[in-house]
Amino acid sequence: MSDAGVGLVVSLTPESLVAMNDNFTTGPTQSSAHPFERQLTECGIPESMWPFLRTNGVGELTEKLGIVFTEFTRDQLSATMPVAGNTQVYGILHGGASAALAETLGSMAAALHGAPTSQPVGVDLNITHHKAGRTGIVTAVCTPVHLGRRSTCHEIVISNEDGQRVATARITNMLLPIE
Repeated sequence: MSDAGVGLVVSLTPESLVAMNDNFTTGPTQSSAHPFERQLTECGIPESMWPFLRTNGVGELTEKLGIVFTEFTRDQLSATMPVAGNTQVYGILHGGASAALAETLGSMAAALHGAPTSQPVGVDLNITHHKAGRTGIVTAVCTPVHLGRRSTCHEIVISNEDGQRVATARITNMLLPIE
């Protein structure tokens, strides 16, 4: 056996094994009983909604797009999203990012309406792009068009920092009973 191999064995001590183990553990554990506390806090979700988001939180896409909720009521949901990091090949806001922002708000609004007895499933989303989002933050405001027992429809208006409309979307969700 070479001296290099002997050195490795000699250098392993109980203290170094603990240090090595610390390097391979997954990050700090959360002290909260909610598995998505960090995600829900960073995305601006009110604590009153946390019990309904125990299984999936707000979803990975919401985090990836940088969506942060700023208003969360049955009458209106609002959220912001940065243009940076959500652009297409020409450097402007990607239409798919705008659609994902709209669908996120519309689905959350439908979930809020249906809670705690039903959950929404999107059946239609359409979006019209009016103006390019070039820089800064866009703000989406979601308001109900129809709130029924089995379906909801919401309009989502996305505006730039100057208040100019970037896109308008409409989403229809079917409400499925939770069994």
